[in-house]
Amino acid sequence: MNIGNKIRALRISRGLKISDLAVAVGVDSANISRLETGKQKSFTEQSLNKIAKALSIDVSELFTGTPDENTVYNNSTEPSRREGAMMYRVDVLDVSASAGPGSFNVSDVVDVIHSIEYDNTHASTLFGGRPASSVRMINVRGDSMSGTIEPGDLIFVDISIHNFDGDGIYVFGFDEKIHVKRLQMVPDKILVLSDNVNYKEWCIDKSNESRFYVYGKVMISQSQAFKRHG
Repeated sequence: MNIGNKIRALRISRGLKISDLAVAVGVDSANISRLETGKQKSFTEQSLNKIAKALSIDVSELFTGTPDENTVYNNSTEPSRREGAMMYRVDVLDVSASAGPGSFNVSDVVDVIHSIEYDNTHASTLFGGRPASSVRMINVRGDSMSGTIEPGDLIFVDISIHNFDGDGIYVFGFDEKIHVKRLQMVPDKILVLSDNVNYKEWCIDKSNESRFYVYGKVMISQSQAFKRHG
């Protein structure tokens, strides 16, 4: 993973927009964009230290990959292999879905920032035999699903589902905003529920169903919480 991709991946995993990181570092958003896309090839020690501090990491981590025993992070668009076997690859999208009031305009460009690879046995257990082409990961902002999905968590979404498919947590669009909410069918309408009791329920019915579109159903969430131990 090159440094621009690493910074972008870390920024997204922390739920930060380019403008958020730019403010924290004290530069223009265009500078961060050029850095992440590889258009800016040189960096000062001072700017790297500021970026690392904004991302809550040591500067040395900007120059290392982040594989663990179960996953391999990869930016290649080509099929990957490990020990001669095809891997199950999940693309991580550059889009934040709101578990609050909604934050993403669907006309925006959605990029693949990197991918996470699993061996096929592990993937089958995680995703219930779904093909990799049907699974995407995105970041969640907002606290309306707190208790189930926390701000900054990553969610794995079955994007083959584009209609209500039983009660559950969905990624859906309403008035060109993307939301992560629990949907429940009752006679003549769908209730939109938040697991955080501070948020009121609302509904989708014949009067507003034209403003509603299902992007996928949430299968799994992964915590991105950081805990300090000294």
